[in-house]
Amino acid sequence: MSSKVLHGAREAVLTTAAVLGTACLVLVVLGAVLDASLVVFRTGSMAPTMPTGSLAVVRQVDARDVVVGDVVTVERGAGQLPITHRVVRTTADPTTAGGTLLELQGDANAVPDPAPYAVDRVGRVVWSAEGLGAVAEHLRTPPVLGGATLLVAVLVTSAAWPRADADEQRGRAGTRVTT
Repeated sequence: MSSKVLHGAREAVLTTAAVLGTACLVLVVLGAVLDASLVVFRTGSMAPTMPTGSLAVVRQVDARDVVVGDVVTVERGAGQLPITHRVVRTTADPTTAGGTLLELQGDANAVPDPAPYAVDRVGRVVWSAEGLGAVAEHLRTPPVLGGATLLVAVLVTSAAWPRADADEQRGRAGTRVTT
């Protein structure tokens, strides 16, 4: 392959990596500013609306702003995973100032969850997509993260490595000294 083709391919890969890196940084900043996170559905309790393997964007809101029909993520306590279900009833919590009791039910479940959740903040689902959860989970695996780290290291090294064509151009542009 000619050096022009290699140079063009190298520039295309570096540009793509820069765009993807910038997109990742923008998403991290937006997540922090909007107090949002991602949730992967590991059970079918919200099917068919959000079946197993779906990915959702969840934004933290005051529980008193939640209405019947919203899909929310609530913490269930130490050692338990959060749960994401639809709100079927909301009432003020008489035991906590500003607190709310939420009765939740999965779309695929015949009955509501056994007990209401006493909360003051919850994650409200603002967007979801089927199948993207599996992709997100795969991207978090050690082989993928390790491969991405190695690729970035190679790209950074490649970008910083002195190139022979640049050295030749500098030599041609410079003044020759003869004795």
